[in-house]
Amino acid sequence: MLVGDRTKYVTLVLGLAFAALLMNQQGAIFLGLLFQATGPLQNVKQPDLWVMDPGTKWVAEYRSISDQKLDRVRSVPGVEWAEPFFTNWAVTELSNGNFKKVQILGIPRNTLVGRPVEMVEGNIEDLRRPDAIVVERGSAALMNNAKVGDELKINDRRAVVVGICKAKKGFESNGIIYTTFDNAIKFTPVGRERISYILVKAKPQADVRQVQQAIDGLGDVVALTPDEFRLKTIDFIVIATGIGVNFGITIALGFVVGLLLSASIFYQFTLENLRYFAVLKAMGTGSATLVGMILLQAFVVGTVGYGIGAGAAGAFTLATRAFESELSAYFPWQLLVGSFFATLGTIGLGSLLSIRRVLGVSPGVVFAS
Repeated sequence: MLVGDRTKYVTLVLGLAFAALLMNQQGAIFLGLLFQATGPLQNVKQPDLWVMDPGTKWVAEYRSISDQKLDRVRSVPGVEWAEPFFTNWAVTELSNGNFKKVQILGIPRNTLVGRPVEMVEGNIEDLRRPDAIVVERGSAALMNNAKVGDELKINDRRAVVVGICKAKKGFESNGIIYTTFDNAIKFTPVGRERISYILVKAKPQADVRQVQQAIDGLGDVVALTPDEFRLKTIDFIVIATGIGVNFGITIALGFVVGLLLSASIFYQFTLENLRYFAVLKAMGTGSATLVGMILLQAFVVGTVGYGIGAGAAGAFTLATRAFESELSAYFPWQLLVGSFFATLGTIGLGSLLSIRRVLGVSPGVVFAS
């Protein structure tokens, strides 16, 4: 009965595949954008805690911290080291006369805490040279293919490229440049308070939570673990911007399209095979068995359609990673499980009309002229 009409069967499968593709693809892009919104949190792996002004709502919006607060954090029991971290925007003048807005990340000259995870060209130690910068690989391609040895001008100050690194871009980042903390301040002049965040590492024998509470006890700063800061940023993006609503509408649209399409086609499919259900009913088949038949058919169609749609969404995600696309996608197993049950729910709801029609059919249909 299920595959007797190949056209309707294929149409039903492809309709559910499209719905599963839409839910998975848009969900993966949405999650990817949320992780992009965490900015430097994607790349800075060394600290146990990020210390910031209490009013900070997300990583890209902060109030600068004074050097005195840095000294106070360093004096907290259980702190192994506390280092300043700088982030700001600047305009880079390129050799071809164009310009590029970039994010300047300033890390301490002595320890280089906050440095990029992977260097493609050059040595991170060369960042200690005067006017030295390290350019993120994707950003270098956008900056007139900047390479090691090139000289750039950042806010009318000389900058020399000493390395190319790999790093994940932020939500608003057109480009990323690493330099020392002192150089970053020269490239993007600020006021008396210059530190964007304080990166803290707890001593091996110290409890991170106790160190966090001690820093919070200072009163004018707050400490968050990387995971807490990441969730705080994601919550802000979802609530304070329209991204969550827009992607939610698209994902819901995929569910509704799958529901309406599966309901209409599956109901039409049931009507065309109604006489066979009537025969089974006339032979004594119970209602539970008939409902089980319909639900089994719905499960088969839903699983096949989901597999095609989820596979296409997964291929899309792999392709964006292979080509290192600006469009970031994150595809966790939780999204797969959620979309699977959403697809089954779609075809399950779509089969309710069919179940109602089959249960109401009279065995006398078999003998009708």
